[in-house]
Amino acid sequence: YFHIEKMAIKVFGCLLKCSTEFEMFKLIHKPMSVLHRHLDVTKKNSTSAIIDEKYHYELVQDISTDERYFHTEFSEHPLPLSDAIVLINIATFIKEHKWYEMLNHLEISSKGEHFILYQYTDNNIYPTIISSALIQTTSNKHDWLFFDNFFQNTKWKPNLNADGLLSLSHATPMSPLARSQFVDKSSTEIENDLFYSILDKTKACEAIRLTISGEKSKANYHLYLAQKGLAMALKESGRDIVFTIIEKPAMVLFYQSMNL
Repeated sequence: YFHIEKMAIKVFGCLLKCSTEFEMFKLIHKPMSVLHRHLDVTKKNSTSAIIDEKYHYELVQDISTDERYFHTEFSEHPLPLSDAIVLINIATFIKEHKWYEMLNHLEISSKGEHFILYQYTDNNIYPTIISSALIQTTSNKHDWLFFDNFFQNTKWKPNLNADGLLSLSHATPMSPLARSQFVDKSSTEIENDLFYSILDKTKACEAIRLTISGEKSKANYHLYLAQKGLAMALKESGRDIVFTIIEKPAMVLFYQSMNL
């Protein structure tokens, strides 16, 4: 094992990079008998919605049971939906952004409810995934990253105003909220108070691990379509409030412009 470790460091620079490449390799090079078992059957979801004429979006209740195959920009051949989403997560979050802590939690991206945005092209019978996001219900709130200590900071100053509280109360039935009740509270306390003020918890969810794939020249356009499609899909599914973690100011401005 020591010699393997030395070779991995020599070739990849560190063990984390080696592990990342190995996880991608396992997905792309599965035994052909397993990988192509259903490739002769082309399945389409007739309930998917169309956005901007040629892009499809939908919520898949459990991607681990979905039998469709999708193309990604990281593999020459199509993969089962679950494998395709895991591969995209590894390539974008771990390999590109170096979020190596996700290596121990890849199974989260292989199952459960997900939003997907995809496109059919003239040259392929299988669609290409443009975007995906993991959707978590309130029944497993203990697994939400939104409330995880890793994403909390005592130095953050909550940006809470009367208009924001009014928008929340208009979005879904909530216990009466007043700005004064949040004075001198930390962001963690405020977020938990807001969550437990929601009367019907089925109206809330968490949306994380939003990925954007495709041509770099269309990255901003695909980001716009993904956010718009995600917002519409969640609203159509009866979700009124979405908890998420956003690192890009442009994404916050997008939701503000849509009054969401």
